[in-house]
Amino acid sequence: MSRYPVVIFDLDGTLLRGTTVSLLLAQWLGREDEITELERAFHAHEISNSVVADTSAGWLAGKSVAETWQVLTDGPWIEGMAETFQALAAAGVSLLLGTITWRFAAEMLRERYGFCAVSGTEMHASDGTLSGVVSRYFDEHDKARFVEEWCAQNGYSMSQVAAIGDSRSDIPLFDRAAVSIALNATPDAQAVATHVLDTEDLRDVLALLHPG
Repeated sequence: MSRYPVVIFDLDGTLLRGTTVSLLLAQWLGREDEITELERAFHAHEISNSVVADTSAGWLAGKSVAETWQVLTDGPWIEGMAETFQALAAAGVSLLLGTITWRFAAEMLRERYGFCAVSGTEMHASDGTLSGVVSRYFDEHDKARFVEEWCAQNGYSMSQVAAIGDSRSDIPLFDRAAVSIALNATPDAQAVATHVLDTEDLRDVLALLHPG
């Protein structure tokens, strides 16, 4: 059994390198300048994630989840994801994916890699077609609560959790987890993390998690 039997990964900037789910989808839809300004304002603490979600949700109205998954599949994912997840699962680790971006993007990764649970901002879809209307907002504090609630329901405590992330949305979780890894992270995330790691291969986190 791993020293940390619950490991939660962030998505944007952590697994998806140098971009975000929202930016990839906005580029596909011809809205790159608009989402770039929204994300800048969010990271500068000028707006909340709900503002980003409300503004960008309508752009996706009428698009299918399958279409968005194809766009995201072609994104710049960090190397070593499958091997890292397999090594942790083999050590008895429960893997979570905690993100504040669209949950339908997190569901793509759950289907491919077998995460126990995922989080994210939710949009109603009918027969696989996105409505363009936010049905549940999700911010950095919701992300921390998501992990706490999952642990409580499954017999774990936050003292058994390792969190891996890169930015503002990870800081409340870093404050609660037993260990935190700021992966290719912003200065504010690095400042509160247990470990700081810059790498383009996710397998490098294994040495800090001590699986097996």
